[in-house]
Amino acid sequence: MKRWLTTGVLAGLLLPFILQTTLYPFFRFGMFAEPVRYDIQQEQFALHYQVSEQTTLPVPEAALKVKKSTLDYLLRNYYYRQESELFLQRASLLLPDTFGTYPLVILRIMEKDTTYIKPKTIQ
Repeated sequence: MKRWLTTGVLAGLLLPFILQTTLYPFFRFGMFAEPVRYDIQQEQFALHYQVSEQTTLPVPEAALKVKKSTLDYLLRNYYYRQESELFLQRASLLLPDTFGTYPLVILRIMEKDTTYIKPKTIQ
């Protein structure tokens, strides 16, 4: 009985190292460890409405009745599928009438520049 117990304990200690196929866990902790980094999303999207040719104002989150995280996902998703105009049309249907006929604009905000995505129907 004592022999089986000793064999089981040694197998339990050594078996993970025998079955391990990569050295990644050793790099994560110990002498080769890299500091933990939290990469912040460099690219942000915002939904605005255009008051004049030069002025845009952000659409309040409460007006769309959508969480900010969901709105961010939808803006990014429609932008990269090149369906921004479709999103702007659908979002304009969700807005209450208090926004009037102001056209919606998607802002793609990077570190150094901002891109305006407007629907083609704006004159």
